[in-house]
Amino acid sequence: MAGTRRRPARGEWTAWAGELRALWTAPVWGAAAAVVLLALALAVRLWMSGASYGVLDPSVSALTSLPSALRAAAWQFATLLGLVLTGVVVATGLGQTLEGGTWSALRLFENRVGVLWARKAGAALALSLAGQIVTGVLLWLATSALARLWPVRPRAVAPGFAGGAAPTPPPLPVDPLPVESATWGQAAGAIAAALLVQLLFVSLAALAAALLRSVIGTLALGIGPLLVTAPLVLLPAAPFLPHRWIADLLNLPPEAQYQLYLWNQAPPDPAPLTGGLALAAAAAVAATAAWAGLRSERSLRPVD
Repeated sequence: MAGTRRRPARGEWTAWAGELRALWTAPVWGAAAAVVLLALALAVRLWMSGASYGVLDPSVSALTSLPSALRAAAWQFATLLGLVLTGVVVATGLGQTLEGGTWSALRLFENRVGVLWARKAGAALALSLAGQIVTGVLLWLATSALARLWPVRPRAVAPGFAGGAAPTPPPLPVDPLPVESATWGQAAGAIAAALLVQLLFVSLAALAAALLRSVIGTLALGIGPLLVTAPLVLLPAAPFLPHRWIADLLNLPPEAQYQLYLWNQAPPDPAPLTGGLALAAAAAVAATAAWAGLRSERSLRPVD
């Protein structure tokens, strides 16, 4: 019976697994370890200073709940730390493939650029998901240990100037204010939102790799524009910037930004659906542009 030959399913799974193995490199592992350690250091620093980073919940003491820790890890991977890690991952994977000239060899075995691009993006998102889970578990373990070794204490009130009056006795210790912890549904929603943000980061970095075909260029153009435009969130143009869409989608506490989550400090609008739709549209446009750049014959030629 004549017909079109179909690629075996086992071959597809092998190709997808190969993309994941290709990311097991020293730069990726080093960047991932740095992101996890920095996220832990930020949480520990704020815990030692009073386990609070602002008026709004959640406070750092909420990280003793595993869902809250997973949500916090998702927020870290959807902001600056995740942006830097994504730039390193795409530069190591796709950027190195284009710069080294092995992209043309891949095209000999699989000429469907969309499939190759989907594998690259899927591997990066899988790595991001694994990093979020590992970071969340480590945050939970670290803060649970701190809760036993360094319990949360209420801030002491500075005594006023009472002249020669007898000093007032110190106030009795009181329980800290209750902290609202995240539910499993909120944690899952934060992880899904972070993966959408990561898709935007991956697409922008892939577009940079397709245009420049170099590792350094992928890092510079994949990370630089979002860093350079970050101060614009303080201007009237803020609602039209991806930084604001991310803050809206994740509902980042304003007081937490620049302290626990390295992002803009502008308060988000209470419209996560609008931010999510804007991010999805931006990610789709960037992914399509990256596919078009990878599909062009220019990506098959050696670096100029």
